[in-house]
Amino acid sequence: MSPAAGRTPFRNRLGAGHLIQNAVALMVSSGGTALLGVAFWATAAHLASAYNVGRASAEIAALSLLAVMAQLSFGAIFDRFLPVIGKGARTFVTRAYALCSAVALAVGITYLLAGFGHEFIPSTLGWRALFVVSVVLWTIFALQDSVLTGLRATRWVPVENILFALAKLALLPAALALTARQGLFVAWTVPVLVATAAVNWYLFRKRIPEHEATNAAIEALPSAREIASLAVAQYAQALINFFTPSIVVLIVIARLGPVAEARYYVPALIAGGVSGFLWNLNTSFQIEAARDPAGSRQHANVTIRAALVLLLPTVLIGIAFAPLILRIFGNGYAVHGTTLLRLQLLSLPGTAVTAFYSAFAWLDKRIWRLALRDLVLAASFFTLLFTFIGHFGILAAGMASLTTSIFQLIFFLPIAIRRYRQTGPAEDANSSSGDNALPAE
Repeated sequence: MSPAAGRTPFRNRLGAGHLIQNAVALMVSSGGTALLGVAFWATAAHLASAYNVGRASAEIAALSLLAVMAQLSFGAIFDRFLPVIGKGARTFVTRAYALCSAVALAVGITYLLAGFGHEFIPSTLGWRALFVVSVVLWTIFALQDSVLTGLRATRWVPVENILFALAKLALLPAALALTARQGLFVAWTVPVLVATAAVNWYLFRKRIPEHEATNAAIEALPSAREIASLAVAQYAQALINFFTPSIVVLIVIARLGPVAEARYYVPALIAGGVSGFLWNLNTSFQIEAARDPAGSRQHANVTIRAALVLLLPTVLIGIAFAPLILRIFGNGYAVHGTTLLRLQLLSLPGTAVTAFYSAFAWLDKRIWRLALRDLVLAASFFTLLFTFIGHFGILAAGMASLTTSIFQLIFFLPIAIRRYRQTGPAEDANSSSGDNALPAE
């Protein structure tokens, strides 16, 4: 038997192809960014006071929250539709960028004029202008990753994000020497300008023209009305899922103070990195299933195996070594954050199931039901958080996360299993007609 003949079944068993390549690229990006993020905040914890770490993390959380608002769900829309449209990609991306930039500018100014963030954003005009500009840049910075992913140029996502994370870390000592109060925010935001300019030069000069020249349309771009409906549904989901961590940061700093917020933020950052892995994996599944409906079962199987390989050892090792991991940041973080980190790691199976179901929901353009379920979960989370934060402090966030994870398994696992079972021969036969509807829920 030739070497090539021996390799083919092995590659097929692994489901090798664009799904794995894209998922690995996204995981490397998330993993590298998460590790360098840990290094950034560990360095910050040693170079800056806990008070300034807490203030900076709150300002960054507010920045991230506003940037997510300004994206108008176009990140998810790019992931879903850029892989299957040919000509028109440049116009689609350009118009989305322009619209989201205008919204980012508006929400950034409105946030400051409304008096929000006065606890952690300096009142001087220069710092406030930097905050608003940063909201616009972060909006495009986030969207460009989805453009790269949707155009199957995912290999550049880790390059961009890891270089950006290295730049933040390298700038940190100088930024803190320049301004102890705002050094963390400066180091976090200044590299975005270079990253945004470089990536979009590549997109508009090379990748988008190549995509339009070599890819015929597999699926027509939905009407403006349908895109708006999907965007609103995804926007509602984003308000719930993406805003929850940022809102928790703001609640903790308001109720417990900057020091407690710093001790909450580090465990949340670690667990959030693993959660990002899971969402990236399912984004890759969604893209490949959209391009190849007949192969959805194989893509789903590869996704499930990869999620298990990632999730099981991460949770077990993380729980066992939580004190040692947190001691990197300082003894206070280990003393006060170990139980919180363990609770958040135990919450990850619910995230995995929700991410898997979300990929199917986007394939089937059934986002409203997903958003409604997430609304119920968010209401449960914040009810528990507000109920327990006065007595348990930052542990209330972990308790709420674990309880919500159980609800996620109850809400999403049964319908995810039913939808997975549809990706068999029956779907292959109907894929050309686009019959991917979910069963009644």
